[in-house]
Amino acid sequence: MRNTDFFSSLMFSIGVTLPILLMLCLGIILRKRRFIDDKFCEQASKIIFNLTLPVLLFFNIFNNPIEHIETQVRLLSAGVTGTLLLFFCAEWFAAKFIAEKKERGTFVQGVYRSNAGILGLAFCVNAYGDAVLAPASLYTAVSVLLYNVLGVITISRSLSDGRVGVKKMLLNISKNPLIIAIVAALIASWLELRVPKILMTTGNYLANVTLPLALICAGASIDLKNLFKTSKVSLWATIGRIIVAPIFMVFIGKAFGLTGMNLGVVLLISSTPLAAATYAMVRGMGGNAVTVANIIGLTTFGSMFGSALGLLILSQMGWI
Repeated sequence: MRNTDFFSSLMFSIGVTLPILLMLCLGIILRKRRFIDDKFCEQASKIIFNLTLPVLLFFNIFNNPIEHIETQVRLLSAGVTGTLLLFFCAEWFAAKFIAEKKERGTFVQGVYRSNAGILGLAFCVNAYGDAVLAPASLYTAVSVLLYNVLGVITISRSLSDGRVGVKKMLLNISKNPLIIAIVAALIASWLELRVPKILMTTGNYLANVTLPLALICAGASIDLKNLFKTSKVSLWATIGRIIVAPIFMVFIGKAFGLTGMNLGVVLLISSTPLAAATYAMVRGMGGNAVTVANIIGLTTFGSMFGSALGLLILSQMGWI
Protein backbone atom coordinates (compact mmCIF):
# COMPACT_ATOMS: atom_id res chain seq x y z
CA MET A 1 0.00 0.00 0.00
CA ARG A 2 1.43 3.35 -1.03
CA ASN A 3 0.51 6.73 0.49
CA THR A 4 0.37 5.58 4.12
CA ASP A 5 0.96 8.97 5.74
CA PHE A 6 -1.76 11.57 6.04
CA PHE A 7 -0.04 14.32 4.06
CA SER A 8 0.63 12.19 0.96
CA SER A 9 -2.89 10.74 1.16
CA LEU A 10 -4.36 14.22 1.46
CA MET A 11 -2.35 15.54 -1.50
CA PHE A 12 -3.45 12.58 -3.57
CA SER A 13 -7.12 13.15 -2.64
CA ILE A 14 -6.82 16.84 -3.51
CA GLY A 15 -5.15 16.01 -6.82
CA VAL A 16 -8.03 13.73 -7.81
CA THR A 17 -10.95 15.80 -6.54
CA LEU A 18 -9.71 19.37 -7.17
CA PRO A 19 -10.36 19.22 -10.96
CA ILE A 20 -13.99 18.38 -10.18
CA LEU A 21 -14.25 21.36 -7.84
CA LEU A 22 -12.72 23.59 -10.52
CA MET A 23 -15.28 22.40 -13.09
CA LEU A 24 -18.08 23.11 -10.63
CA CYS A 25 -16.61 26.58 -10.08
CA LEU A 26 -16.49 27.10 -13.85
CA GLY A 27 -20.20 26.33 -14.01
CA ILE A 28 -20.87 28.87 -11.26
CA ILE A 29 -18.84 31.55 -13.10
CA LEU A 30 -20.48 30.84 -16.47
CA ARG A 31 -23.93 31.10 -14.88
CA LYS A 32 -23.01 34.32 -13.09
CA ARG A 33 -21.62 35.83 -16.32
CA ARG A 34 -24.80 34.69 -18.09
CA PHE A 35 -23.01 32.57 -20.65
CA ILE A 36 -25.36 29.75 -19.63
CA ASP A 37 -28.74 29.70 -17.92
CA ASP A 38 -31.23 27.24 -16.48
CA LYS A 39 -32.65 26.49 -19.92
CA PHE A 40 -29.19 25.47 -21.16
CA CYS A 41 -28.70 23.21 -18.13
CA GLU A 42 -32.07 21.58 -18.65
CA GLN A 43 -31.38 20.82 -22.32
CA ALA A 44 -27.80 19.73 -21.65
CA SER A 45 -28.98 17.40 -18.88
CA LYS A 46 -31.38 15.72 -21.28
CA ILE A 47 -28.53 15.14 -23.75
CA ILE A 48 -26.31 13.76 -20.97
CA PHE A 49 -28.98 11.50 -19.49
CA ASN A 50 -30.28 10.13 -22.79
CA LEU A 51 -27.13 10.05 -24.95
CA THR A 52 -23.64 10.85 -23.71
CA LEU A 53 -23.80 9.20 -20.26
CA PRO A 54 -25.23 5.92 -21.64
CA VAL A 55 -22.44 5.93 -24.26
CA LEU A 56 -19.84 6.56 -21.53
CA LEU A 57 -21.15 3.67 -19.40
CA PHE A 58 -21.32 1.35 -22.41
CA PHE A 59 -17.72 1.92 -23.47
CA ASN A 60 -16.37 1.87 -19.90
CA ILE A 61 -17.80 -1.62 -19.38
CA PHE A 62 -17.23 -2.84 -22.93
CA ASN A 63 -13.57 -1.79 -22.89
CA ASN A 64 -13.01 -3.36 -19.45
CA PRO A 65 -14.64 -6.78 -19.69
CA ILE A 66 -15.59 -8.53 -16.48
CA GLU A 67 -13.23 -11.44 -15.96
CA HIS A 68 -12.33 -13.80 -13.13
CA ILE A 69 -15.58 -13.07 -11.32
CA GLU A 70 -15.27 -16.33 -9.37
CA THR A 71 -12.11 -15.05 -7.63
CA GLN A 72 -13.81 -11.89 -6.35
CA VAL A 73 -17.00 -13.34 -4.87
CA ARG A 74 -16.34 -12.00 -1.36
CA LEU A 75 -15.44 -8.53 -2.62
CA LEU A 76 -18.55 -8.33 -4.80
CA SER A 77 -20.75 -9.80 -2.06
CA ALA A 78 -19.51 -7.18 0.39
CA GLY A 79 -20.10 -4.38 -2.13
CA VAL A 80 -23.60 -5.48 -3.09
CA THR A 81 -24.66 -6.25 0.49
CA GLY A 82 -23.27 -2.99 1.85
CA THR A 83 -24.86 -0.91 -0.90
CA LEU A 84 -28.27 -2.54 -0.43
CA LEU A 85 -28.15 -2.07 3.35
CA LEU A 86 -27.12 1.59 2.93
CA PHE A 87 -29.96 2.06 0.45
CA PHE A 88 -32.61 0.57 2.74
CA CYS A 89 -31.32 2.45 5.79
CA ALA A 90 -31.32 5.72 3.83
CA GLU A 91 -34.86 5.01 2.57
CA TRP A 92 -36.02 4.43 6.16
CA PHE A 93 -34.29 7.61 7.37
CA ALA A 94 -35.75 9.66 4.51
CA ALA A 95 -39.29 8.40 5.12
CA LYS A 96 -39.02 9.18 8.83
CA PHE A 97 -37.16 12.51 8.87
CA ILE A 98 -37.54 14.19 5.43
CA ALA A 99 -40.96 15.77 5.13
CA GLU A 100 -40.62 16.86 1.49
CA LYS A 101 -41.21 13.65 -0.44
CA LYS A 102 -39.56 14.91 -3.65
CA GLU A 103 -36.27 15.39 -1.80
CA ARG A 104 -36.12 11.84 -0.43
CA GLY A 105 -34.76 10.18 -3.58
CA THR A 106 -31.99 12.77 -3.85
CA PHE A 107 -31.00 12.22 -0.22
CA VAL A 108 -30.98 8.44 -0.60
CA GLN A 109 -28.72 8.60 -3.67
CA GLY A 110 -26.47 11.05 -1.85
CA VAL A 111 -25.87 8.44 0.85
CA TYR A 112 -25.33 5.20 -1.06
CA ARG A 113 -24.11 6.33 -4.49
CA SER A 114 -20.38 6.96 -4.87
CA ASN A 115 -18.36 8.13 -7.87
CA ALA A 116 -17.12 4.56 -8.39
CA GLY A 117 -16.54 4.49 -12.13
CA ILE A 118 -14.28 7.54 -12.38
CA LEU A 119 -12.85 8.75 -9.06
CA GLY A 120 -13.11 5.39 -7.32
CA LEU A 121 -10.99 3.67 -9.94
CA ALA A 122 -8.49 6.55 -9.90
CA PHE A 123 -8.17 6.34 -6.12
CA CYS A 124 -7.56 2.59 -6.27
CA VAL A 125 -4.95 2.68 -9.05
CA ASN A 126 -3.02 5.46 -7.32
CA ALA A 127 -3.00 3.51 -4.06
CA TYR A 128 -2.20 0.03 -5.37
CA GLY A 129 -1.01 0.38 -8.97
CA ASP A 130 -1.95 -1.92 -11.85
CA ALA A 131 -2.47 -4.89 -9.52
CA VAL A 132 -5.82 -3.44 -8.46
CA LEU A 133 -7.26 -2.99 -11.96
CA ALA A 134 -9.02 -6.36 -12.19
CA PRO A 135 -10.83 -6.36 -8.82
CA ALA A 136 -11.53 -2.61 -8.87
CA SER A 137 -12.91 -2.68 -12.44
CA LEU A 138 -15.16 -5.61 -11.58
CA TYR A 139 -16.32 -3.94 -8.37
CA THR A 140 -17.11 -0.66 -10.12
CA ALA A 141 -18.96 -2.34 -13.01
CA VAL A 142 -21.27 -4.20 -10.63
CA SER A 143 -21.65 -1.12 -8.43
CA VAL A 144 -22.60 1.18 -11.31
CA LEU A 145 -25.33 -1.22 -12.44
CA LEU A 146 -26.69 -1.51 -8.90
CA TYR A 147 -26.46 2.27 -8.31
CA ASN A 148 -28.54 3.01 -11.38
CA VAL A 149 -31.21 0.40 -10.67
CA LEU A 150 -31.59 1.65 -7.09
CA GLY A 151 -31.48 5.25 -8.34
CA VAL A 152 -34.46 4.70 -10.64
CA ILE A 153 -36.35 3.00 -7.81
CA THR A 154 -35.82 5.75 -5.23
CA ILE A 155 -36.38 8.66 -7.62
CA SER A 156 -39.55 7.03 -9.03
CA ARG A 157 -40.89 6.55 -5.51
CA SER A 158 -40.06 10.04 -4.31
CA LEU A 159 -41.47 11.82 -7.38
CA SER A 160 -44.70 9.83 -7.60
CA ASP A 161 -47.96 11.22 -6.22
CA GLY A 162 -49.00 7.88 -4.78
CA ARG A 163 -47.57 4.46 -4.21
CA VAL A 164 -45.49 3.13 -7.10
CA GLY A 165 -46.43 -0.41 -8.15
CA VAL A 166 -43.88 -3.07 -8.94
CA LYS A 167 -44.97 -3.15 -12.59
CA LYS A 168 -44.42 0.59 -13.03
CA MET A 169 -41.09 0.37 -11.20
CA LEU A 170 -39.86 -2.41 -13.48
CA LEU A 171 -41.03 -0.42 -16.50
CA ASN A 172 -39.06 2.63 -15.34
CA ILE A 173 -35.98 0.48 -14.83
CA SER A 174 -36.30 -1.17 -18.25
CA LYS A 175 -36.71 2.22 -19.96
CA ASN A 176 -33.81 3.92 -18.18
CA PRO A 177 -31.11 4.78 -20.77
CA LEU A 178 -28.27 4.19 -18.29
CA ILE A 179 -29.42 0.70 -17.37
CA ILE A 180 -30.06 -0.17 -21.03
CA ALA A 181 -26.48 0.91 -21.85
CA ILE A 182 -24.99 -1.16 -19.01
CA VAL A 183 -26.91 -4.31 -19.92
CA ALA A 184 -26.06 -3.84 -23.62
CA ALA A 185 -22.36 -3.47 -22.73
CA LEU A 186 -22.40 -6.62 -20.61
CA ILE A 187 -24.03 -8.60 -23.42
CA ALA A 188 -21.67 -7.20 -26.06
CA SER A 189 -18.66 -7.96 -23.86
CA TRP A 190 -19.87 -11.51 -23.13
CA LEU A 191 -20.45 -12.16 -26.85
CA GLU A 192 -17.04 -10.61 -27.60
CA LEU A 193 -18.54 -8.40 -30.28
CA ARG A 194 -16.27 -6.10 -32.24
CA VAL A 195 -17.26 -2.45 -32.58
CA PRO A 196 -16.10 -0.76 -35.81
CA LYS A 197 -13.35 1.78 -35.31
CA ILE A 198 -15.53 4.61 -36.64
CA LEU A 199 -18.21 3.89 -34.04
CA MET A 200 -15.57 3.56 -31.31
CA THR A 201 -14.14 6.96 -32.18
CA THR A 202 -17.57 8.59 -32.33
CA GLY A 203 -18.55 6.95 -29.07
CA ASN A 204 -15.40 8.22 -27.38
CA TYR A 205 -16.16 11.76 -28.56
CA LEU A 206 -19.60 11.56 -26.95
CA ALA A 207 -18.30 9.87 -23.80
CA ASN A 208 -15.63 12.53 -23.29
CA VAL A 209 -18.30 15.25 -23.27
CA THR A 210 -20.21 13.72 -20.38
CA LEU A 211 -18.28 14.51 -17.21
CA PRO A 212 -17.23 18.11 -17.96
CA LEU A 213 -20.70 19.05 -19.24
CA ALA A 214 -22.43 17.40 -16.28
CA LEU A 215 -20.11 19.17 -13.82
CA ILE A 216 -20.55 22.56 -15.51
CA CYS A 217 -24.34 22.17 -15.35
CA ALA A 218 -24.15 20.99 -11.75
CA GLY A 219 -21.99 24.00 -10.88
CA ALA A 220 -24.41 26.35 -12.62
CA SER A 221 -27.23 24.86 -10.53
CA ILE A 222 -25.46 25.26 -7.18
CA ASP A 223 -27.15 27.76 -4.90
CA LEU A 224 -23.89 29.50 -4.00
CA LYS A 225 -25.40 31.90 -1.46
CA ASN A 226 -26.81 29.01 0.54
CA LEU A 227 -24.17 26.35 -0.19
CA PHE A 228 -22.74 26.44 3.33
CA LYS A 229 -26.10 27.47 4.79
CA THR A 230 -27.32 24.34 3.13
CA SER A 231 -30.65 22.59 3.62
CA LYS A 232 -30.82 19.76 6.09
CA VAL A 233 -31.28 17.35 3.16
CA SER A 234 -27.96 18.38 1.60
CA LEU A 235 -26.22 18.39 4.98
CA TRP A 236 -27.52 14.97 5.99
CA ALA A 237 -26.70 13.48 2.61
CA THR A 238 -23.16 14.90 2.79
CA ILE A 239 -22.60 13.43 6.26
CA GLY A 240 -23.98 10.12 5.02
CA ARG A 241 -21.72 10.06 1.96
CA ILE A 242 -18.46 11.29 3.54
CA ILE A 243 -18.64 9.77 7.02
CA VAL A 244 -21.34 7.12 7.41
CA ALA A 245 -20.98 5.28 4.08
CA PRO A 246 -17.18 4.64 4.23
CA ILE A 247 -17.29 3.48 7.85
CA PHE A 248 -20.30 1.27 7.20
CA MET A 249 -18.82 -0.26 4.03
CA VAL A 250 -15.47 -0.99 5.72
CA PHE A 251 -17.17 -2.90 8.53
CA ILE A 252 -19.27 -4.81 6.00
CA GLY A 253 -16.05 -5.66 4.17
CA LYS A 254 -14.47 -6.89 7.39
CA ALA A 255 -17.57 -8.98 8.11
CA PHE A 256 -17.02 -10.69 4.75
CA GLY A 257 -13.40 -11.35 5.66
CA LEU A 258 -11.80 -8.77 3.38
CA THR A 259 -8.28 -7.57 4.15
CA GLY A 260 -5.45 -5.74 2.41
CA MET A 261 -6.06 -4.54 -1.12
CA ASN A 262 -9.68 -5.74 -1.35
CA LEU A 263 -10.67 -3.88 1.80
CA GLY A 264 -8.77 -0.87 0.45
CA VAL A 265 -10.90 -1.00 -2.70
CA VAL A 266 -14.07 -0.89 -0.58
CA LEU A 267 -12.77 2.05 1.47
CA LEU A 268 -11.49 4.11 -1.45
CA ILE A 269 -14.56 3.69 -3.65
CA SER A 270 -16.99 4.37 -0.79
CA SER A 271 -14.99 7.51 0.15
CA THR A 272 -15.63 9.24 -3.19
CA PRO A 273 -18.18 12.06 -3.57
CA LEU A 274 -21.66 11.71 -5.00
CA ALA A 275 -21.38 10.77 -8.68
CA ALA A 276 -21.93 13.62 -11.14
CA ALA A 277 -24.19 11.26 -13.11
CA THR A 278 -26.72 11.63 -10.29
CA TYR A 279 -27.31 15.23 -11.34
CA ALA A 280 -28.30 14.19 -14.85
CA MET A 281 -30.53 11.38 -13.55
CA VAL A 282 -32.32 13.50 -10.96
CA ARG A 283 -32.84 16.41 -13.31
CA GLY A 284 -33.75 14.18 -16.22
CA MET A 285 -36.45 12.49 -14.11
CA GLY A 286 -37.82 15.80 -12.78
CA GLY A 287 -36.16 16.03 -9.35
CA ASN A 288 -34.60 18.98 -7.51
CA ALA A 289 -31.38 19.78 -9.38
CA VAL A 290 -30.27 22.44 -6.87
CA THR A 291 -30.17 19.99 -3.96
CA VAL A 292 -28.20 17.35 -5.85
CA ALA A 293 -25.77 19.97 -7.20
CA ASN A 294 -25.14 21.24 -3.67
CA ILE A 295 -24.54 17.68 -2.44
CA ILE A 296 -22.02 17.07 -5.25
CA GLY A 297 -20.16 20.26 -4.34
CA LEU A 298 -20.09 19.55 -0.61
CA THR A 299 -19.14 15.87 -0.93
CA THR A 300 -16.40 16.65 -3.45
CA PHE A 301 -14.81 19.07 -0.98
CA GLY A 302 -15.32 16.71 1.97
CA SER A 303 -13.97 13.63 0.19
CA MET A 304 -10.53 15.26 -0.09
CA PHE A 305 -10.11 14.90 3.65
CA GLY A 306 -12.34 11.90 4.28
CA SER A 307 -10.47 9.56 1.95
CA ALA A 308 -7.08 10.67 3.29
CA LEU A 309 -8.16 10.17 6.90
CA GLY A 310 -9.61 6.75 6.07
CA LEU A 311 -6.37 5.64 4.42
CA LEU A 312 -4.35 6.83 7.40
CA ILE A 313 -6.52 5.15 10.05
CA LEU A 314 -6.88 1.79 8.31
CA SER A 315 -3.22 1.62 7.33
CA GLN A 316 -2.18 2.36 10.91
CA MET A 317 -4.57 -0.34 12.13
CA GLY A 318 -3.01 -2.79 9.67
CA TRP A 319 -6.33 -3.49 7.93
CA ILE A 320 -5.11 -2.40 4.46
